Amino acid sequence: MTISAQQERHFYDTFYSRHLEWPDEKLRCDPARMHERFADPADPYYERRHLYQGALEALRAEPLAGRSVLDYGCGTGDWGVCLATEGAHVTLLDLSPVGIQVGLRRARIHGVAERVRGLARDASDLKCFPEAEFHLIFAGAAIHHTLKYPGTLDELVRVLKPGGKLVLAETYGNNPLLNLARRLRWWLSGEPAEAGEDIIVSDREIELLRPHFCRLELQPLNLLAMAKRLFRGRFTRAWVRGLLRVLETVDAVLLQTFPFLRRYCGEVVIVAQK
Repeated sequence: MTISAQQERHFYDTFYSRHLEWPDEKLRCDPARMHERFADPADPYYERRHLYQGALEALRAEPLAGRSVLDYGCGTGDWGVCLATEGAHVTLLDLSPVGIQVGLRRARIHGVAERVRGLARDASDLKCFPEAEFHLIFAGAAIHHTLKYPGTLDELVRVLKPGGKLVLAETYGNNPLLNLARRLRWWLSGEPAEAGEDIIVSDREIELLRPHFCRLELQPLNLLAMAKRLFRGRFTRAWVRGLLRVLETVDAVLLQTFPFLRRYCGEVVIVAQK
């Protein structure tokens, strides 16, 4: 099914509109609050806590103060504003005007509005930015939404400074059994086509990245522990968290003993340096 940018925009405007009613405290997104979210079984971030923890570590390893950062496909801007609290000058870019509105409110809550700007436009079209505009680009579960548009990767590379880094936190699509399970879940749960979740980053997309970067590092995560998707919304139950810890422990042993299995993991943090 082909989804237009207008359909996708409408879907996410509707989805993000609930954030407009949230109190300021719930919109906090500094590093301390992000870590709280990773540790809270009732928070949606808990399911991807290792993926997001790895991404946050990669981002905070960079010298952020005074640097220009693009939060690409920013959603409601929590990641970009988090980096602004560390001194970065951040551009929030998302298809959804509502998402940008929430992101700019987050910036005001944290007192960093002067370091944060927001643009509501198609993230595959970066012509509004000059060449080599950004020191750092972050896309959190976003690049799979724009890969379907021609020239997406070329544009990302164009606006990144020489020596700059692209950090991606994504699902990983090399495992045919896991992909089948994903599609079955999407079908059973009635996943909206506008959500764009039918596109998964795999080795094919990574090979498209390699020619543009002098260094590319992958941190694959979760093999057996991808069974967590079966328990979405149930992580507040102690037995579910216990089972997940067992699966994560087994994963650690398997991936250390058999490194070739890493390409079949379900999530990945990618750090690419231009």
